[in-house]
Amino acid sequence: MIRSRTIALALAAVLAVPQLAAGTATAVHPTRGPVDPPVPAIPQKYLDQPINWSVCSFDAAVKRLYPQAPTTNCATVTVPMDWANPDAHPDVKVAISHSKATGTSKGLMTTNPGGPGGAGLTLSASLAVEKPQLFSDFDLLGFDPRGFGQSTPLQCITTTEKLNALPVTPDHKERTRLTHEVEVAEAKLLAEACAATEFGRFASSQQTVYDMEFLRALLKARQLNFIGYSYGTWLGGWYADAYPERVGRFVLDSNMDWTHTQWENMNFDPFSGQRRRDTQLIPWIARHADMIQGLGSTPAQVTAKYNQVRADLVKLVKAGTSSVRGDNLDGMIYSAQYGNVRFIRATLDVLVHDEYVKDPSASGEVELRHVDRAWARISPELQAFDTLATIRARYGVTPAASSAAAAAVRVDSTRSVIADARAAAVRSKGDATVNLGAISTTVRCNDTAFSHDPRYYLREADRMAKKYDFFGYMNGVPMCAFWPYPPQDRRVDLKGSPRMLMVQDELDPATAYEGALRTHEATAKATRFVAIDDEGQHGQYVGSPSACVEEIGDRFVFSGELPGKDQVCGTSPLPAELSVFPVDGPVDGNAVHLPRSKQQRVNPMLQETLDTIAGKSLR
Repeated sequence: MIRSRTIALALAAVLAVPQLAAGTATAVHPTRGPVDPPVPAIPQKYLDQPINWSVCSFDAAVKRLYPQAPTTNCATVTVPMDWANPDAHPDVKVAISHSKATGTSKGLMTTNPGGPGGAGLTLSASLAVEKPQLFSDFDLLGFDPRGFGQSTPLQCITTTEKLNALPVTPDHKERTRLTHEVEVAEAKLLAEACAATEFGRFASSQQTVYDMEFLRALLKARQLNFIGYSYGTWLGGWYADAYPERVGRFVLDSNMDWTHTQWENMNFDPFSGQRRRDTQLIPWIARHADMIQGLGSTPAQVTAKYNQVRADLVKLVKAGTSSVRGDNLDGMIYSAQYGNVRFIRATLDVLVHDEYVKDPSASGEVELRHVDRAWARISPELQAFDTLATIRARYGVTPAASSAAAAAVRVDSTRSVIADARAAAVRSKGDATVNLGAISTTVRCNDTAFSHDPRYYLREADRMAKKYDFFGYMNGVPMCAFWPYPPQDRRVDLKGSPRMLMVQDELDPATAYEGALRTHEATAKATRFVAIDDEGQHGQYVGSPSACVEEIGDRFVFSGELPGKDQVCGTSPLPAELSVFPVDGPVDGNAVHLPRSKQQRVNPMLQETLDTIAGKSLR
């Protein structure tokens, strides 16, 4: 169970992490709170539309991994751009995948990988490859949320002239007047770009919830079952609040604080990201000094080495001889530490940049020699957790970097999107229209209220940069500070919903334990909370390092049985280790110990999906 001392500690930590300033409380927490929008009726013409199914392009990959899998078919279906006013705007398309249960179906199961904006077309089938009982027990539905993946894309439109006019800072971590000017200018540009089309206003969680309910009705399922990760917990919580009578078995894994605002969730990230780095990643690197050359044998030495490499990167950028940035390295480490097995990749990122500052290239970019030298600095035992080809692809130093699979290992952020667009704008002639693509922060802006005072965010980033020296500056000024549309918000209380399973590890870098616990306490009558002690991987159920969580999740998904009370689970060791190293985190450590599982290797299809979400976590 989770003891009262644990909850007290967790709530104390909540009070210690960044909270909204009192001066902006009205802007971020409207006095009367959000009001649930009315549930729209589904016009019959959408339910009557023909569905032109064809075998999914990824079906062959599924069957290679699990030959007994049913055929997964794909289609695109038409939905209103705005469910509240179906005739007011052009329709949009949602890409879906579907397979029939090979046994007696328990109903329709769908999933979401996170984001916002994570493409989920392949996720349901990928999870079933890892857990084949999903194929036998459920009709499986995958979908790309509106605006993303193969659904009608959100477009963020600007011009080369506006891109060229943006100021530039050598390092967002340096909280200078120039950095402030850059963050405000970039936020204004992104808000204007993503609001430039009428679709921008309707790329939101509430509209996606309506899409999910439509897909349930279209496929003639009585209820919806759901496995959601990260932002997928936000989506699942909102669906359950809007359609409690349609909720089947919902597993919400690596939870956002989905009863509060998007900004409060963003404001947890520097704290939770630093905790994962400082309590697990850096000590793990230090413990493997005999397998990793030149990063140090104590956490203090590893941290000092990281800071030295980062400082050298910034010097080269300031000298005008390099485009390899220190804040980009921070972003790579932040996203790589989402997965335990990716500790090796995070280590290689530090080594690659160490090689680069020792021997900068004339091109000002990381080159093949830097990657190959870094690879040679880790032992064969660690190399077995990744591949040299993948690391080369991560840095774009081989032709393979252009493949779809290689795109999953690169880190993408709004800053890198702007930087790439600026580089292209410099080469273009005249003023041209530029599509920055689907910026997922649009969903956040549409979901909940944000302060419209950029000075508030600048003060917060300045304060956080001092408090959390790894990535405290990460948020800066969000484009939502300049978003022109009111939020399509709701008050999530889960009134009338059956009980759902919340899974949360204590050291998650992207969805802080304290925020998840706060949401559980706000919805205690409708949620059961399972914490994982000494664990920090983002995403737990299905391929989890915790056998305890797998067992609890399986009992619920396949039998409908939840634990009688909140629980704490143990976990298995980090890569290349034989024992779990304790962390003094918010969970009290009195875990329910089940037999320890081996370090699990997730199937490549699922891993690619998870890597893609992690790589775009800053966008």
